[in-house]
Amino acid sequence: MTEDNENADVWTDGQTKSRGEGSLPTDWCDQPVDPDLEENLGYELIAWEKINVVDDPDQVIFLPDSEEQLRDDAFIVSSESAVCDLTDKR
Repeated sequence: MTEDNENADVWTDGQTKSRGEGSLPTDWCDQPVDPDLEENLGYELIAWEKINVVDDPDQVIFLPDSEEQLRDDAFIVSSESAVCDLTDKR
């Protein structure tokens, strides 16, 4: 968010706030505090497999179970220290 225009967001006290707006849009305020990923946010949940890299113990690879997504080059390479279980972060 480095663009300096009227559509850019600014970082203030740990929250993002759109420039020129003092409050959230009405439709955003109507959303549940703990939204359902599929119903409320439109995400399609799929299973991914976590694979540890033999040569580098701090690196992991995530691959989707779907062959179609693999053909579309869907994968994630990450350091193990960057991975966490989101249920632990509540």
